Amino acid sequence: MANRVLSRGFILLTALALSFPAWALPAKKTIHITHRFQVGETTLAPGDYTIVVDGNEATFNQGHKVVAKVSCAKKESGIKSPEDAVGYDANGAITEIRFAGQSQVITFTPTAASTPSKSSPSSSGDR
Repeated sequence: MANRVLSRGFILLTALALSFPAWALPAKKTIHITHRFQVGETTLAPGDYTIVVDGNEATFNQGHKVVAKVSCAKKESGIKSPEDAVGYDANGAITEIRFAGQSQVITFTPTAASTPSKSSPSSSGDR
């Protein structure tokens, strides 16, 4: 009887341990970038990068070198991505990264440096 209770308790603890959300741990993925992209204040050259997402911070590594650290957000899209994908805006600033087989999207807010400045029209009439 005691063994039966003990084994049920062990099964319950195992189930609870396995149900701990995997997204709470730092996510580490490798992506291949084929074009120059902007992330934060850094321009990424084409190549392979390891992205480590820990909380609201993403670190872009190339080899053992940290290339960029930027703020990010994790969002649930509800649809699993069929492949790794890098989303970017018209200025080449990365706006999101999706990983194959996952429904989470890592989003980035382009910095002021990556958005074009809009010059205001001159209001002076004497030219």
